[in-house]
Amino acid sequence: MNTKGNTISLEPMGLQQQASAAEISEALEALSTSRWRRWLFQTVRFTLAAGMSAGGCLFVQRTLTRVESEQAYLNTSVTSLRAPIAGQLQIAALSPGERIARGIDLFHVENQRFNNLETMPLLELVDRLRAELNDTELRLSKQEQIFQLYESLYKDNLTPKLRFMEEETFVSICRKAVEQKKEQLRSAEERVRQVEQLVTLQRHATVTMPFDGVVWAVRAQNGCQVGSQEAVAQIVDPTNYWVEAFINERHVDKFAVGTLVNIRTVDGEETWSGRVESVRAGVGRLDPESFVALPSSDLTRRRIAVRVRSETQPPFSASQFFGVGRSVVVSLPKPKDEPSLMFRMSRE
Repeated sequence: MNTKGNTISLEPMGLQQQASAAEISEALEALSTSRWRRWLFQTVRFTLAAGMSAGGCLFVQRTLTRVESEQAYLNTSVTSLRAPIAGQLQIAALSPGERIARGIDLFHVENQRFNNLETMPLLELVDRLRAELNDTELRLSKQEQIFQLYESLYKDNLTPKLRFMEEETFVSICRKAVEQKKEQLRSAEERVRQVEQLVTLQRHATVTMPFDGVVWAVRAQNGCQVGSQEAVAQIVDPTNYWVEAFINERHVDKFAVGTLVNIRTVDGEETWSGRVESVRAGVGRLDPESFVALPSSDLTRRRIAVRVRSETQPPFSASQFFGVGRSVVVSLPKPKDEPSLMFRMSRE
């Protein structure tokens, strides 16, 4: 019984030793895992702290050493092509972004209902002057024949000199009358030609491309009725582009007229240079220009509008409207010999 009892009492002790060994193994494994996890978290925190510090230093350096526009975009002037007369529009298929050469016919306006009432009195005047001229020329011809007769009689001393001089005067008067009628007829015919040209312009009008440009917008459709001076299309000049940049007022002394600046797209893929053309204050307080593609009336106050003229053509195609409306960044060129802020801090 005792032996049997001893055997029974030893079995739980073995199980307890095995359980203790397993717990110790699990504790050691958990301790090792905790060390690795703690090391990993410390490394991540250190990396984040270093990155934030470097980002802060770069931000401070950018803020203190670089002066950039808070908002800037490419802009251009827009030319409106209007119908010279009222009538039916005949326009070719124009697409925004299409490039058109100078002198190309863009659209035609016809007004067949225009009445030619002004030329009727002039035509009647011309007919009357022609009839009067014929009568005056006939009178001159008869008077010249009479004068020739009296001239021969005067040479044969068959008529007095006074009568001869009277007939000579009558011929001069008739010649003078003929010249006056011819001058009146020429003036009336010239007036008729001018009125007919005006009538033709009032019935038919063609608008051509004034310069090499790009179609910005088409405001009317082919076959519709348009009024006089109604806008039909808008075009832009690819050689007249600038950058409208808005700078904080505290940097106005750094953007004098003629200052060389850098222009780049927001993604940084395209860069080019330009020079400050004008500096205008009062953004948000004064009325902006109304003939540009993008007015600046919606911008915040306390900004200086700096117009930058590009020294080279913007790197955009005609189908992209040469980048009009695209956001860009205008900044002052950084001197090559200027040490960076982090370098100065490391030296200090």
